[in-house]
Amino acid sequence: MELNNKAGLQFPLRAMSAAFLLTLATSVSAAPGTLSDVPLYTRGSAEPNIMFLLDSSGSMYEVVLPPEGYDPSESIPCANPIDDNRKDSETYYTVNYRVNRSSGDVEFRIGSYKKGNWQTWDSVNNCFDDNTSFAVRFYADGDSDSYYTTGNHQSYSYLNLYDDGSNGAHPRQSGHFLNWFFSTKTAAGTYTADKFLEEDGKTARRIKLGVGRRTDIMKSAAAELISGLENVRVGLMDFNAGDGARALSGLTSITDDSREDLLEAIDKISASGGTPLAESFQDIGRYFISGYENQKLSYVDKNGDAKQDKGKVIFDSKPEWNGVSEPNATVENGAIQYYCQKSFMVALTDGEPSVDDNVSSILKKYDTPCEGPEGCTHGDDESMDDVVKALYDIDLRPDLTEPDGTPVKNNITSYLIGFASQGLSDTDVMVNAGALGGGGVYSADNASQLKTTFNQIISKVNAAIGSSSSVSLNSTSLEADTALFAAKFDSGDWSGELAAYSIDSDGKISSTPVWEAGAKLDALSDISQRFMLTYRADLDKNNDGVAEGGGVLFTADSAGLDVANADTASEQDLNINTSTGVAVTDSRAVERIAYLRGDRSNEGAAEDEFRQRGSRLGDIINSSPVYVAKPDAGWETEKFPEASSYSAFKSAKSSRTPVVYVGTNDGFLHGFNASTTGSDGGKELIAYSPSALASTEDEKGLHALTSQIYQHKYYVDGTPTVTDAYIDGAWKTVLVGGLGAGGKGYYALDVTEPANFIAANASSLVMWEFTDSDNNNLGYTFSRPQIGRLSNGEWAAIFGNGYNSTTGDAGLFIVYLDGNDGQGNNYVYISTGVGSSMDKNGLSTPAIVDADLDGTIDRVYAGDLKGNMWAFDLSKTGSWDVIKDASNNPKPLFSTGGEPITAAPLVAKNVVYSHGSTPNLLVYFGSGQYLTEVDTADTSAGGFYAVSDNGKYGLSKTDLEIRTLVNQDVTQADGSVKTLRKATGSAVDWSSKSGWYMQLKTGVAPDGGERVVTRPTLINEVLFFNTMIPTGQVCSAGGYGWLMSVDFRTGLAPTDFAVFDTNGDGEINSDDQGLIGEMVTSGMPNESGFIKGSGVVWQYTGDTSGSTSGRPTETGGGSSAGRLSWEEITPN
Repeated sequence: MELNNKAGLQFPLRAMSAAFLLTLATSVSAAPGTLSDVPLYTRGSAEPNIMFLLDSSGSMYEVVLPPEGYDPSESIPCANPIDDNRKDSETYYTVNYRVNRSSGDVEFRIGSYKKGNWQTWDSVNNCFDDNTSFAVRFYADGDSDSYYTTGNHQSYSYLNLYDDGSNGAHPRQSGHFLNWFFSTKTAAGTYTADKFLEEDGKTARRIKLGVGRRTDIMKSAAAELISGLENVRVGLMDFNAGDGARALSGLTSITDDSREDLLEAIDKISASGGTPLAESFQDIGRYFISGYENQKLSYVDKNGDAKQDKGKVIFDSKPEWNGVSEPNATVENGAIQYYCQKSFMVALTDGEPSVDDNVSSILKKYDTPCEGPEGCTHGDDESMDDVVKALYDIDLRPDLTEPDGTPVKNNITSYLIGFASQGLSDTDVMVNAGALGGGGVYSADNASQLKTTFNQIISKVNAAIGSSSSVSLNSTSLEADTALFAAKFDSGDWSGELAAYSIDSDGKISSTPVWEAGAKLDALSDISQRFMLTYRADLDKNNDGVAEGGGVLFTADSAGLDVANADTASEQDLNINTSTGVAVTDSRAVERIAYLRGDRSNEGAAEDEFRQRGSRLGDIINSSPVYVAKPDAGWETEKFPEASSYSAFKSAKSSRTPVVYVGTNDGFLHGFNASTTGSDGGKELIAYSPSALASTEDEKGLHALTSQIYQHKYYVDGTPTVTDAYIDGAWKTVLVGGLGAGGKGYYALDVTEPANFIAANASSLVMWEFTDSDNNNLGYTFSRPQIGRLSNGEWAAIFGNGYNSTTGDAGLFIVYLDGNDGQGNNYVYISTGVGSSMDKNGLSTPAIVDADLDGTIDRVYAGDLKGNMWAFDLSKTGSWDVIKDASNNPKPLFSTGGEPITAAPLVAKNVVYSHGSTPNLLVYFGSGQYLTEVDTADTSAGGFYAVSDNGKYGLSKTDLEIRTLVNQDVTQADGSVKTLRKATGSAVDWSSKSGWYMQLKTGVAPDGGERVVTRPTLINEVLFFNTMIPTGQVCSAGGYGWLMSVDFRTGLAPTDFAVFDTNGDGEINSDDQGLIGEMVTSGMPNESGFIKGSGVVWQYTGDTSGSTSGRPTETGGGSSAGRLSWEEITPN
């Protein structure tokens, strides 16, 4: 046992530290392995199709001039402006502006001439009229092989100035900009118009601007993007010399070989011809229906009438195949392969459509009466917005439906990029096309912006279809205001949803939420109303010269994070920008804090803007909502003689505002008003951002949430625990939460009275933070904390040390809620001695037990990643320890033989047999892991165990009676057949056996790899637990699972009643007996919640598809069995 009483260590136990977060590119070595940054079940979706259409028109040979450093308001002298009449004349005039870098002289070709007439060169010192707009064609720097050169003039750079009406393809630039570009700014701040800034023989200003051909910059950015893509199918097309699209690479999954082929195809793109956007979009539509082009497709014509035509009639032209194989009617070689597969087009253009009128009559003016935001101001021959609308509207593969026949719109979402042409993305045809194509229109004026834009689009495209739902209930029985709180997420934009649903007297969940917290948060007009906190370890909240640490407002001013000083990890974190892929300090902490508080004014697609959010509320994945209303911990006053009356506390707080707390991956724990009557329900009352999230590393910390190239990460991903405790001479309601895969830290909040959630109380509301900087045995905090009173009279949070710690040990932490045990100790750490830095282990969520019912914790049980179930004896002050053998070595109660235990156990009295020794308890737990990419393909099975703690340790499966699962088809009342489960096995001889175990399904997917990763629930005589089976099958929401329900004494079906309706006749009776398992096919089930109804107990379960379902169950009665875990969470 390790006591913390280090001299000088202040409680809270936090020295600001960084780098607690995971990133997609960073491995965290350990058992369990590399923790995933995204929900694993989203990997079961079909690889999305992405067809890139890259501009190969002639104008792509023009250069890109990003105006970095250019200030249009700056005064730049121009003594000899070019004569204005060279711009506006019916005669075609050109000025060739040539700079000789060796001499720095500015040379003009100033003669007036008609097209084709060659003139001589004259050296002059002219400049440009500031207020004149010139149609410009710049040529690229000739010193690079990737840049355009002409003739033998590689020592020169060229600028052609055209009559404004001569060629609309040339972008227009102001004379002011041209003077800035072709001039030198001296140290004194004055400009010399006839000199270039020389640097190593090159033009420093032009090199700084990255002057290169549009096509080269496009190819470079596309190649960089393709080099980093995974888990997608990619195809590539360009323009066919002004007549539709040309296929360069068909849709194919990204492999090393296909990636090389794509990179080679990109490199071969050359520029010529026009910009046939609509024709190319039509050809891409034809590509996606290839093999099924004779299938009739439904659409609405220009008159608003519903029609059907063959696909080849609607999309009546094909791309030039160019040696690329045409897709066919097979899954392997089809364009759209699965009903759940998403398809996208990413089209880049540097100009509006031209040479672009060869589209089918159905597609021309398809969007009549011009549904785009800009209406019909563009010409009738411009049909690109019509075609992208058709691609988005029409189900291109109506034969692909959900398994039950439900139609799915197999369409194409279009993302359009206006490149290197200022104002292009704002033209009406581009705006309309962006709105009607489902994806939007983006603008990129230079190389870095183009890379950012590509990454933004891929972040949206590569979002999986998965969601998930976890539930919480506001009552243990059905009452008039009973509600279910369902938390979900959308992986399309990583937004979250927390909704309250009413439940009627029949147990049915309303289809319409009473409120949804994300919507309420998004509707908030004044973000200054939000009460948001974080933690500062250096806070002297008692004004006694000692940094006790405490809460501060999540603001930028001195009352909060005080970013002007930037002397803590949190402040430094918020000054980091990683939007360009490299972590740099940009001193924008004030703006980032505003963004995280909900300000949306800096959101956008530009490089200097912050990531666009779908909602102010971030995704809710592994944190289940926790409902807290009036105190109801069940403490008996006589068991706490040192404390004031708990009943008085209950009475005083009986009408406090109900709150539902949940952790989110927007960097905050949120508390929302949980009322289901009145208008305040769903209103945010508090938000807390643990300082343990801080990091200045690339794509870590809170700054990553603002990055344009954000990839999903976990932040506050643990489920908090809330209970009442007697600390500092008073009863309080305390919340303790961890971060899950978001970091290595816990935090504690005083949530006794929601009315106290005001700025004046900020410092006292945050009690402490505890991180791996306090003890490096702490890993990623997957262990849900438990709270209770110890034998020394102190109240503490108790949790396993988690996964991937520095030491690799598995151990138990006991952290005092008030910061001290009276002996100078802040916390206790008890090691099992199993695990090392080279062979890592970790302890999971514990169950705490008051075996003798005296109001103090006697025993703690927790499993580890090596498959050991440990017992810790806390019954006697001064001798707390893990159970050990006669040689004083730690000895587990039971070992699964290597099956990891990642969920909390449940503990009950053994009412069947008394061994005559204490503690005579039954410990129930499942085994299995679902944390890493490897786990998704693991077909080895876990199990479910009921192990007696009767003084025998080092038990294994041979000490238990086995239960075998058998599938059984049952004919339903409607005539259909449903597959259910039964369990077989012999009665347990408790004189020779120490319990029972159920072997779950192993073998090849989709039937193998069954495991238990959520805690069980015991209600009366029935033990409920849910299993999951990851399949990796496409469109499976990650897999499926089973709702299991057995007699807690035997592990078999109850003999005198049925648990659930097995034959679908709407009743639970003797006809339903003998079966224990019901399959969940919509997704893998999460932990269930339970409510007592009229004669039944309702079981509500969310799953990885995002749905929540309920079923009535029978649980028997009259049994003396009951949970002995410290806090009652489900009804008994």
